[in-house]
Amino acid sequence: MRAGRCRSASDERATGLSVRPLLLALLTSALLFVGAYTLAAWPQSQLYGRVVSHGPGDARLVALTFDDGPNDPATSRLLDVLAAKDVKATFFVVGENVEVYPDTARRIVAEGHALGNHSYRHRKRDALLDPGYGELERAQRAIAAVVGFRPALYRAPNGFHTPWQLRAVRRAGLVTVHWNVQTKDWERPDPDTIVRRVLEHVRPGAIVLLHDGDDTRHGSDRAPTVEALPQIIDALRARGYRFVTVPELLGVPDRLPAPR
Repeated sequence: MRAGRCRSASDERATGLSVRPLLLALLTSALLFVGAYTLAAWPQSQLYGRVVSHGPGDARLVALTFDDGPNDPATSRLLDVLAAKDVKATFFVVGENVEVYPDTARRIVAEGHALGNHSYRHRKRDALLDPGYGELERAQRAIAAVVGFRPALYRAPNGFHTPWQLRAVRRAGLVTVHWNVQTKDWERPDPDTIVRRVLEHVRPGAIVLLHDGDDTRHGSDRAPTVEALPQIIDALRARGYRFVTVPELLGVPDRLPAPR
């Protein structure tokens, strides 16, 4: 019995020793996955490829950007404010939404604003699971069918970007543009909070993130952003800022050359 117990204890120790490398490997893999996912979710991360989040800081220029549109009536109301204030902005549009609101997409361009690609369906899983990232080309086709050109700017949904996604963007000739002033207006805070967040973080060359839509939820309410926008414009002008589009801020084209 004593010998049997000794063999049993020895076997248990051997089993424990053999399991430890497996547990260590699993833990290491989990930590690597969490780290990789965290970097993908960090909009300003450069690890997986070039991402522009601000312009030069040598002049008091600022670019207002709007994501997830077109989405009426919110987008049209924002365009009304921008027209009244004589400000040009940049709209990162979702391909599916462009198909739903083609007239609004055309109005964005007609009134001198810049247009960027914000994917076709605004789904994070496409960046994770599609090695070729077909969402990019699908959105390009949808946008071009409505406004007549392919944008030269891209912004990842939620700023979530993967190596293969950014590779597809580079191969298509687009520049990935994120932001360095986050208003979190997608949480629908009160207008004063949106204004305060901009004024607290804006610096020369800033790219400000705002929203005129909410993924592909058509007709989403963006009243706080609409109400905050004229206050943001007036306050930044009082500080000596001039508003430009992202292509103007970065000195890059707003559209790709027409195919021959």
